Amino acid sequence: MFKKLFCLVLCASAATVNAQEGKSYLPVYLHSQCDNDSVGQRIAYKIREGLRRSSSMKVADSYGESVIQMSLVCLDPSAGDNGTVSRYSYSITFLNNKGHYDYQLTHGVGNCGTRRVDECADGLVADIDSEVGKLKQRIGDGSFKPFDP
Repeated sequence: MFKKLFCLVLCASAATVNAQEGKSYLPVYLHSQCDNDSVGQRIAYKIREGLRRSSSMKVADSYGESVIQMSLVCLDPSAGDNGTVSRYSYSITFLNNKGHYDYQLTHGVGNCGTRRVDECADGLVADIDSEVGKLKQRIGDGSFKPFDP
């Protein structure tokens, strides 16, 4: 019981506190490799905006300031797709303070057209939020013990 409580306290303390509003925000770092993909760059921008609007998450400026990370990798678009479609892969991870590799929560692939950028980004932000909820549940019920030695 003590271990569960300790894990929950550590997870909660990993979130930063907004002193003005007294709200707790989970810092999320987005690493985007979409330099040659204008649609992918727009998706990354919209993900960051979605995190800023979130009531439970915030944008971390660096990996070291984050607890949750999202890696977004875009394929170089073909000549006919440039500026109209993005094909991407993503991974959502949880910081591992006791090892070399972070805990992978989920990953996936997708494609997004220029007219659906907001929808695609909102879906990816919702995926982050969903995975954080699952993570908290697994830590709470003891099925995942990221803080045990």
